[in-house]
Amino acid sequence: MPRPSRALATALALAAMSPVAGAPGAQAQQAAVPAPVSPAPASPAPTQMEARFQQAMSALSSGRPEAAVRLLRGLLAVDPGLLRVRLELARALFEAGEYAQSREQFRIVLSSPDLPPAVRANVLRFLRAIDERQGLRSRFSFALRAPEGAGRSYDSDEIEVRSVNGPAVLTMDRDEAPLTGLELSGAIRKQWPLHARRGGARLTGYLQAEGDLYQTSGSDWDEFGTDLSAGLQLTWPQTTAWAEAIAGTDYFGGEKVEDRLGIGAGVSWRTASGLTTTLEAEWHDVDLERYPGIDVQRASAKLTVIRPLRGRAQIGGSLSLQHQEAERDDLSYDYAELRLAGRVEVGGGFLLEPSAYAAAYDQIGANPILGEARHETEYGLELRIDKTDTFLFSRLTPYVQIEAARRESPFDAYSYRDLRLSAGLTSAF
Repeated sequence: MPRPSRALATALALAAMSPVAGAPGAQAQQAAVPAPVSPAPASPAPTQMEARFQQAMSALSSGRPEAAVRLLRGLLAVDPGLLRVRLELARALFEAGEYAQSREQFRIVLSSPDLPPAVRANVLRFLRAIDERQGLRSRFSFALRAPEGAGRSYDSDEIEVRSVNGPAVLTMDRDEAPLTGLELSGAIRKQWPLHARRGGARLTGYLQAEGDLYQTSGSDWDEFGTDLSAGLQLTWPQTTAWAEAIAGTDYFGGEKVEDRLGIGAGVSWRTASGLTTTLEAEWHDVDLERYPGIDVQRASAKLTVIRPLRGRAQIGGSLSLQHQEAERDDLSYDYAELRLAGRVEVGGGFLLEPSAYAAAYDQIGANPILGEARHETEYGLELRIDKTDTFLFSRLTPYVQIEAARRESPFDAYSYRDLRLSAGLTSAF
């Protein structure tokens, strides 16, 4: 499709600066430029903020969206409620090729009651353009974190097992985890237009690769995972649907865990207020490395709902279901997870993303060693804090993440409390 950014950007800016028929002049002005605020004594004066905003607009118009992002992030650190600043930040991120963050900012903008109708229509056009964006896109992040299980405290190290000589008590041999390691993650996606259909729908094709690598001292705790997918995507003004073929593999401790090959499909639709609902499903044929020759299929589905709030925050929830069917009942299971999450900018450049979840795991058949099936529940809290107005190496922003969890199992050796802490850098554009 034709490159949409220039025409959309012009329409967006003009609509944002134009008064809205029937709206009070003050509201129209508030939606057009950063409204004068009463900053704290250490904050920039309104005239300084206006000057920085104009610098950002000049950088954006001269083809330097990264510079505009830095300036606009700084203004939102003073007042996260500046609607026009967030609007232009979303556009700058779009121009910089950071489409995931641009989509999130545009979605939050849609929830503002002060957004003029003409701007709302153009924001929806931008969101569709993000989904259809052709060319190559990428994202990445890296972090320092302890390996999974490093902060884990088990209720017991003893477990009763069944043997030919009757029940026996074994002591679990748990290796001591390293203090920290380096985690790298990223994705790359190539997308191109294929066909414009009647009714306004457009068909695009895509190839995507995603990967995660965790490296620490030795190799016992190393992790590696990758997924490759190729698919077709249909877009309408406020809906996107896709279908894809997927191949993936996972390694742990230097040894392969599984290979998988399957298909996936999904649909996502959004309202004019930014409410976004996504439904996706996948099916995989899985080869478990430890159980060669065992036929395994895995099906999963996920429903996600995100609601932005008053131009500066959002809340959301997701329900994930997974079923694995194997020739051996002890390799078959059901898994479900319910997660609630939020996102709010509190000023000072701090972005808080708290979440809470509850999960349940039910093994279908009895474990041959334990003599009965494992039925476990887990509850957890997570908090991620990003410093969005601090840029390292010109394009990376820092974050820290804290996670706490409790797992309950009928076997004390599998019941534990978990505490995890990580810190890292993620790409800002």
